[in-house]
Amino acid sequence: MEGAAARLITRRTALRRSAGTVIALTSACSVTGCAIHAAASARPAVAEPVTTVPFQLYVVGIDLSASTRNLIQAFVDRSFNSLHKGIRAVWQPQISPPTIVTLASGTGAPWILAGCCVWWPQVLPFLERLDPYLQTANIPTSLWSRRQLTAFQQPDGLYALPEDAASECFLYRQDILDSLGLPYPSPDWDWIQARALWEQCSTVQGTHRRYGVAIPFNPTAWMPEGFPLLGGFGGALMDATRTRCLLDQPGSIACGQYFLHMVWNGVATAGGGFPNPGIFDGTVVFTQGAEPTIIYAVQRLGTGTKWDFIAFPRWPRGPLSILHNNFYGLNAEAQMKDLAWELLQFAAIDPAWSRFYMRLALAPPGQPRLLEEWKTVLQTVAPVLSTKALDYWIQPTLGDNSAYDFEFFQYQPLQAAALLQKTWVDIWNHKSAVTEGFRTITQQVNALETASRSQAPPPSAAQIVAATQKRNARLNSMFRPQP
Repeated sequence: MEGAAARLITRRTALRRSAGTVIALTSACSVTGCAIHAAASARPAVAEPVTTVPFQLYVVGIDLSASTRNLIQAFVDRSFNSLHKGIRAVWQPQISPPTIVTLASGTGAPWILAGCCVWWPQVLPFLERLDPYLQTANIPTSLWSRRQLTAFQQPDGLYALPEDAASECFLYRQDILDSLGLPYPSPDWDWIQARALWEQCSTVQGTHRRYGVAIPFNPTAWMPEGFPLLGGFGGALMDATRTRCLLDQPGSIACGQYFLHMVWNGVATAGGGFPNPGIFDGTVVFTQGAEPTIIYAVQRLGTGTKWDFIAFPRWPRGPLSILHNNFYGLNAEAQMKDLAWELLQFAAIDPAWSRFYMRLALAPPGQPRLLEEWKTVLQTVAPVLSTKALDYWIQPTLGDNSAYDFEFFQYQPLQAAALLQKTWVDIWNHKSAVTEGFRTITQQVNALETASRSQAPPPSAAQIVAATQKRNARLNSMFRPQP
């Protein structure tokens, strides 16, 4: 354990020192260039008597027009800046891709970092350990569920706090089921009943195709976001130490066969958004959804379409949903650490921002204790939700029946993900069977992790960014959507 912690500290030092190289490497890229300019424009500038401090608040699923930005900043001014004389915290939405460029831009980086999904291994080297701050402030980690904190726990401590607490559920079109004479799923439906219903919903008429379900197994993602559901079949992507791949286990293979056979048979389409856009034009009947699903459903389905939410089916090993690893972290390079810690508390711990954000974006709060309040607020703010099954967004978190959508191997997360994706694309394109492909992934990743335990030095930040861009370009060229 101590050796792992030492390697992690060494990696952080190496990555921070290479920050200048990162910017030189990526400045020619239009996307990353935007991230650089966004960070540079918000550098902390001391102009007596006010110090301007940039920080990020997680905002997703809403139009960030000038009026919305002004509304959020007005809230920050009223709720934080008014209590801190001589300080004006200026909020930024999370910047991606790639967040790593913003972090590597030194003093221009926000003091509080908001992120999600694919960026955790890249962000980690730039985050401050939070345990000492929580202990000094006497803030218990019991504010969050055990599973919520798992993704942010390293051998030497906790490095981020959850941005949201709700697990995923399904959004589905009741009107389409009505037109087909099919029953609505019951709250205790299982994976066999789910597949049968999705098959009955799937139709092909000429060039028009309707899918029964959209599932998150798109191989162009960092890694297929459906992997948390391996646990529902008794499998797993990796062991608890995050050093050994377990895709060759019978449960993992069974899960892959269950979902991929539906993709190959035209019953399922793979991901394509949270929710899948096909849910709105009727080309998809069921779609899993991250938090933007709620506001999109209210805006685009409203009261003119019959729809509702339903829990994930009960898998062979029991109930399991997908939990997000959206997070807030304290930038290790932030000036005035005490002030940065106060900003982190404002974003992730004090309930004021959560209560404002749940009204603005209908998004769930980070702390489970606020989820019942969130449900009441949503039913008041958006009356259409008063008849919808919002409890399905809450139950997996409160029951601890959920798993993170993105997990990363301990020693070489980027290289391991590249190996996984390469073979996953082969499976997707029928170049490899599920059993053979999963075993190949397992052998390759385990060999990489074993060799990496004794190897040094870790990759630099510049190498991480270059490898990420190259891999994404390669995968996009290889991926062929199903017809």
